[in-house]
Amino acid sequence: MSQTTPRLETQKRDKIGTRYARRLRDEGRLPIVIYGHGHDPVHASVDTREFHGVVSHHAHLVEVMVDGQATPCLLKDVQYDYLDRDPVHADLAIVNLDEDVEVEVGLELTGDAVGLKTSGAMLDQLMTTLAVRCKANNIPEMIEHDISALDVGGSIHVSDLAMPTGVAAVDEDEKLVAHIAVQAEKPEPDELDADAEAASDEPEVIDKGKKEEGEGDEKE
Repeated sequence: MSQTTPRLETQKRDKIGTRYARRLRDEGRLPIVIYGHGHDPVHASVDTREFHGVVSHHAHLVEVMVDGQATPCLLKDVQYDYLDRDPVHADLAIVNLDEDVEVEVGLELTGDAVGLKTSGAMLDQLMTTLAVRCKANNIPEMIEHDISALDVGGSIHVSDLAMPTGVAAVDEDEKLVAHIAVQAEKPEPDELDADAEAASDEPEVIDKGKKEEGEGDEKE
């Protein structure tokens, strides 16, 4: 295992279920399930604070103890509370470090785009994560792309992204990542008032036909 791979100490859970999981969380421990590569699912728990540290550093590969052995695992799924703030459960999948895996990593656009110097120009980033394929021991924490040369009307697609060695994007090449466009200018309040005033100065059109018809009925 790489020295930079975070490690999580686990404790096996003898009892499972909502009530026991709640007790663990009250004690500062997070319920997890470890599975994969022919192993029976292992119900365990880890220190919640340590797990928070792993997730906050965008780690995907972690080392956990399974049946007394240090085992590489991928963070497959993390469930959060109703505030989407604190984790309540996590699934970890055992992997071989030399196998290819598909994971989603963060996508960060760096640099100051030249197009944003234009009045009214705005950057619209449609993707904040990117699905990639690579070896389990070569998962990047983040994909970064410099947008300094991006001008108004310019766009970035998945095929334009600079990928680290040994890492390939899974998403379609033509998928739009971000673009810069100029927002249409809104009319000034004075212009809106002038338009309203001009409309109020127009002569009122009277429906002559209906009026005459009404007058004829009245004469009868």
